[in-house]
Amino acid sequence: MPRARSIDLDNPFAPLAGLCELILVRHGEQILSKELSAKETVDPPLSELGERQAEAVANRLARTRVDAVYSSPLRRALRTGTHIAGKHGLEPVVRDELSEYEPWQKFPADQSPFEVLPHEEVAAMFRDHIRTRRYGAFTYAEDGAEFHARVLRQISSIVDAHLGQRVVISCHGGVINAVLADALGSAFDMPVRVHHTSLSVVRGADTRRAVQSVNDFTHVLDFQTHVGAMNL
Repeated sequence: MPRARSIDLDNPFAPLAGLCELILVRHGEQILSKELSAKETVDPPLSELGERQAEAVANRLARTRVDAVYSSPLRRALRTGTHIAGKHGLEPVVRDELSEYEPWQKFPADQSPFEVLPHEEVAAMFRDHIRTRRYGAFTYAEDGAEFHARVLRQISSIVDAHLGQRVVISCHGGVINAVLADALGSAFDMPVRVHHTSLSVVRGADTRRAVQSVNDFTHVLDFQTHVGAMNL
């Protein structure tokens, strides 16, 4: 297969020969509450709205050629990916490396940080994260650099395996931001706050990446009018 030209990575109308197009989809809204333990916050299921969002994005992508669907193993992402894959007669390929960043990884697993920690301490972490757009604000989190490295290794593996194809990746906001930050040369961990089931499109070949679009959630506008406080 010929090596893709860099100009073709930036051209949304260029054929996929020699390059891979990634459609990064954030999962649908999940069920969250302050009562959940640190362990329970890792893998909550989709909410009723999340199921509706997942079906909406699946219907939207049903009109697009999709050659493969990859997914995080976490329930909210895998359920979303299954909705999408089913429209194309596919099954999601699960990769653990696409799991979400864990802000409470080092917190006691059986306790709720929102109920155990002082309100101001939790609020300060989230304020600092929003202000700095960096993971260093989270005291009990997994290592941000290691998270980025494992996501980008998996993305490189997918790109190399699917040159000439379009691949949907059903994953998480942190995963999508790791890919976007790398492609854009951003120093932020979270340069964009991506909405549930939004589409972000990146084209790749070897180590090169080009962002085509970011955070397109027009498919949910017919039925969604706000975002729940725990899902911002």
